[in-house]
Amino acid sequence: MLDIIKKELIRNVLLCLVAVLIITMILIAHPMTAFLVFLCVMLTLIDVLGFMHFWGLAIDNVTVINANLAVGLSVDYAAHIGHHFMVSTGTRRERVRKSLSEMGAPVFNGAFSTFLAVSLLGVSQSYVFIAMFKQFFLTVIFGVMHGLIFLPIALLYLGPQSNYDNDGSSSSSAIEMSSD
Repeated sequence: MLDIIKKELIRNVLLCLVAVLIITMILIAHPMTAFLVFLCVMLTLIDVLGFMHFWGLAIDNVTVINANLAVGLSVDYAAHIGHHFMVSTGTRRERVRKSLSEMGAPVFNGAFSTFLAVSLLGVSQSYVFIAMFKQFFLTVIFGVMHGLIFLPIALLYLGPQSNYDNDGSSSSSAIEMSSD
């Protein structure tokens, strides 16, 4: 039975990650930024799955479902920063600063509201609710760390040109680059 659950975990998480990569490629429209967002999601999931061991959570039906949900939650923390970076104008440093100043608070507020929504589950006596609290807590912490700390630093050094010129119109070179 455990072998089946582990196979399901691997298969479902990989399918979720492939979907995240494809959708971010389409919506962010630049391979490097989409890959960095994908990397944040993948690192968040690795952190959550790794930390489960130290928090006494085994791989079972409950944690597998929550791991799949963690992929969806962690996209939110990185995708907004990556998208805002691509539609901002200026140098990489200016665009990172602008992305964090304009999207950092909403992303943090979303993470904090998710934490508040599941915080009461932590005092439950039910294994299902405790496991959900622990995994969502880890997803919020690691997702925010990767989305608001790791991603901006990666974009500062590896980020591509903006999708827009200084006048706000679409840049043909950025559109051509995104289709490569």
